[in-house]
Amino acid sequence: MKLTKKNKLFQSLGAVILGWVLNAFAWTTKLGHPISTICLLLGLGLFFGGLILLILTLIKGK
Repeated sequence: MKLTKKNKLFQSLGAVILGWVLNAFAWTTKLGHPISTICLLLGLGLFFGGLILLILTLIKGK
């Protein structure tokens, strides 16, 4: 399946938003060490991965 530019933009924006939500969840809830750490690391990965994908998609233009 070939991703179009529009699909890549939506995917990267969705990853950034989901990463932001997971980070907010990790910092505001008191669920304990393992769950907060997993949410924080996944949120950071999604946020920065989505941001990099967004920048690459906008620069390449394909």
